[in-house]
Amino acid sequence: MDTMNRKFLLLSISLGLSIAAICLVIGCLYVFSSPNARLRFDLTAEKSNGVSERMLNAIASIDAPVRLTAFLYREDEKLNSYNSNVYMRAFDRLRLLIDDLEARASGSFSSLIIDSNSPLVEQQRLQQLHSRQSGEVIILSTSDNHVVLKFEDLFEVSQAVDEQRIAARLRRERIDEAIGDAALRLSNANPFKVAVIKALADDVSIQPFLEFLERQGHTVSHVNSFSMVDNQDLVVVPGQLTPFTPLDFAAAKQWVDDDRHLFLALGAFTNTAVVDQWNQILAERGEHFEEGLLCEAIPIAGTFMEGRHECAILEINAGKISGQHKINEPLLKTKRSLLFAGTRPLTFGDSTNKYSQSRLLRTSVGAWIDNDKQGVRFARDGNEKAGIHAIAIASAVWSPQSALRAGHLLLSGSDEIMREHLDYNKDWLATSIMFLLGDDLEKSGLRSINEIPFHPSREILGRIKSLTLYLLPGLCLLLSLIVWMRRK
Repeated sequence: MDTMNRKFLLLSISLGLSIAAICLVIGCLYVFSSPNARLRFDLTAEKSNGVSERMLNAIASIDAPVRLTAFLYREDEKLNSYNSNVYMRAFDRLRLLIDDLEARASGSFSSLIIDSNSPLVEQQRLQQLHSRQSGEVIILSTSDNHVVLKFEDLFEVSQAVDEQRIAARLRRERIDEAIGDAALRLSNANPFKVAVIKALADDVSIQPFLEFLERQGHTVSHVNSFSMVDNQDLVVVPGQLTPFTPLDFAAAKQWVDDDRHLFLALGAFTNTAVVDQWNQILAERGEHFEEGLLCEAIPIAGTFMEGRHECAILEINAGKISGQHKINEPLLKTKRSLLFAGTRPLTFGDSTNKYSQSRLLRTSVGAWIDNDKQGVRFARDGNEKAGIHAIAIASAVWSPQSALRAGHLLLSGSDEIMREHLDYNKDWLATSIMFLLGDDLEKSGLRSINEIPFHPSREILGRIKSLTLYLLPGLCLLLSLIVWMRRK
């Protein structure tokens, strides 16, 4: 009887474990078959690990049904030469993201992929329907509008070298950003009009910033002077080389006095006459551009160094970003840093109660205003005191007359944020411009720093270097002492 009971117990345990194992396998298969649980390798520029929330929100904001049609043709012979795998890798990645987008997108979204294996009649019909040209890969369309994306809009490729028979290579992708920008353009039935004042007659360095504004869905005009601005929602001044003419000075002053929206960036090396004119215009608002170049000591080999040009490049981390203004809220949630170079200090506060004013960004307590007239450049002299300085401020009218005259004004002490260092400040610029226009700040679509690869700040990098210089050799020395003592 005991033997029978023991066999029955063992049989029950075996059966129970088998059922539990089967349930575990079924549960794992169910979880891993979910689109949100798939293992995906990220090659995107922003390390968004597949389709980002920004793209999903942008597509969801389109009221009409959205159709994404992808034409995956290997049309560029240069990308096919020398057994190049550019098209294979690019199209595999594109198929994966389109499948992920269709699985996660809300609303009326559908996709269709056409390649050389698709029915010939279907290929010809869709190409005629969209008036497709060679090189066009994605067409995002609604019933009455569409946006076309070419291969170079989605991928960055190094070209083949015929002399050395080197094949073209895929360097990086911009799929998520490009499709998200296209969706924003489709969702903006009445885009905002933004005028950018030229600093030069042929200002090439500002072109990426103009393209950045257009990708945000705005209608952008690049004008020569303030007197040419008319019926715009926002004026952006990305630096200014020469003083105003009397006509332009009057136009700029009238624009500010009428509480129109303005984004003004003047760096430390801006002409003094230009700075004086703008300070006159901003006098009633109590906001002022100060003279000098802001510098901070940088960590090198475990210590803080001065006297290097890198001291004039300020890294603005979470501790220097004010949490009391909605422009900075998305940035603080994601724990991202900004980069300001060639920066002058700003002051504010001496104004009437008509305007609300906020310091958006500041330096560390160890920053100083460098004086190039005496002493060592990029190094603090005896008369250059360290302290906290504002480098970006925002203000607005407490009781605006209308949406166009809300008095939204943003001042930046660096114009390099729109030029050479645009890539480091895109997120903050996007939310800043949305605030100035009174738009929805959620469209910026920032992602948490936990969702992208580790990117140490300058302070953390200094600590890591200190550990490598002192801690690791010290541990090795301690271990050798312990071994030597045990051998004795």
